[in-house]
Amino acid sequence: MHTNDMIVLNPQLDLDHPDDLDTQTVVACGHIGPLLAEFGARPADIVHLRVSYVNTGEVDEDVYRARVLELMPGLDGAVIDMVPFDRLVLPELLVEICTYAMKAQDGHRLPRKAVTQDTLYAPERPLAHGLRVGSMVYTGLQSARSTDGAVLHAGDAPAQLAVLLDHLAATLDALGADLADVVRLNLHYDVTLSDDTWQSCLRLLAERIPGGGPALTAIPLPRVFPDGCAINLCAWAMRGDDGTRFPMQRHPEGRTTPGPLLWRQTLVCEDMVFAGGLAALAADGTVAAPGDHIAQTRGTLDAMEASLDACGTSLRDVHKTNSYYVLNTVQGFNDNLQLRSDRFTKPGPASVGLPLDALSLPGQSIEMEAISILDKDAPQ
Repeated sequence: MHTNDMIVLNPQLDLDHPDDLDTQTVVACGHIGPLLAEFGARPADIVHLRVSYVNTGEVDEDVYRARVLELMPGLDGAVIDMVPFDRLVLPELLVEICTYAMKAQDGHRLPRKAVTQDTLYAPERPLAHGLRVGSMVYTGLQSARSTDGAVLHAGDAPAQLAVLLDHLAATLDALGADLADVVRLNLHYDVTLSDDTWQSCLRLLAERIPGGGPALTAIPLPRVFPDGCAINLCAWAMRGDDGTRFPMQRHPEGRTTPGPLLWRQTLVCEDMVFAGGLAALAADGTVAAPGDHIAQTRGTLDAMEASLDACGTSLRDVHKTNSYYVLNTVQGFNDNLQLRSDRFTKPGPASVGLPLDALSLPGQSIEMEAISILDKDAPQ
């Protein structure tokens, strides 16, 4: 999809080479350039890559990221997320790559500014810690590691999060924005964190990020790379080219108290809409229909539709969804996918589904996030 200046590609994957991570990566990366070309874009227009891959401990993520970079020549300051899972939707599938790019509708290349800080570990150039294109600011998935790659505050998630928020603030500042401009925040944390430790992290987030907060999606992972890292984060922010701070609309309002509902909200900023932490919740904030993934999928989609409607938009504007679910069978995934697909007007948004053994709330079977783009040229 190419709406306004944003291009969103479906996740790229390869099913012809089962259980072969390198070949699957070669094939998936090879699809991206030709797909971008259909929109008059090229790899230099990519702003954000997200690589979801299988790693049960045998893959050195730094080496693998360098391999992805080798297979993606022509990048120019893009940011990257490397997200390890212990499995993907199909047993033989080992990697899916999601791509976001920016190119003006009239075909001209948008000016960009990339920054890399000298305080934390940096990915290989031309990847960057942060990238600004127009009013959009992207930061890649960052862990608390020193410039030589050593883990800081090993195993201490709140201390690592404090480091990451300092780094995020500095990166945003270098790109003319600040923490109040963050519209989308993604956290991944070690599934073994205690509830008290996770609550400490939520309190720190609420203390550091002012105002009503971004749309937050926080996902427990079976492994956070490298060993000793307990949490990582990436963010998108929005700020006018001239420094103007954009107004933001949120639904539901007031989810600013540290706890399980923190920033589980839909946020509208200019032509972008971000829905984070969508789940099937009862009136008291607990999970509705615990353990019933069909009922929860319907409830989560109902919550998405209701929040978008409250913000003056709808499911037809959704360009990308990420779904995290607790399922262990291909049939369960297919049922889940069909339910999700049936709610959107064809061809529907780009979509990725990622299996886990647990989510952040007791009894939770699915969590979704969505990115919508309001077409500036659509009839009003």
